[in-house]
Amino acid sequence: MKRPVLLSAPETEALDLLGRRVRLARLRRNLSQAALADRAGVTRKTYIALEQGRETVNIGLLVKVMAALGYLDRLPDLLAADPLGEEMEEIHGRQRGGRLAG
Repeated sequence: MKRPVLLSAPETEALDLLGRRVRLARLRRNLSQAALADRAGVTRKTYIALEQGRETVNIGLLVKVMAALGYLDRLPDLLAADPLGEEMEEIHGRQRGGRLAG
């Protein structure tokens, strides 16, 4: 049995914002929820969970919807710049992992 995901208020707000932005992108393309869900290869109910910012949505669904909206190439931009991480690595050195990707 899965344990419930407990999110902080800022995390919940971030998911809500993500859902609103996905909805806006869908509406700007004049797509219904059912049409976008079909393009993404998921059920309408599953898609609606993303639009509503539910914490149970998996990252695979986000990738499918981003692809259906034409945003897949923007996915790597989510963590493209990491000034805090770079500063910490400079100060402490890298503690984990092997080679760095792209």
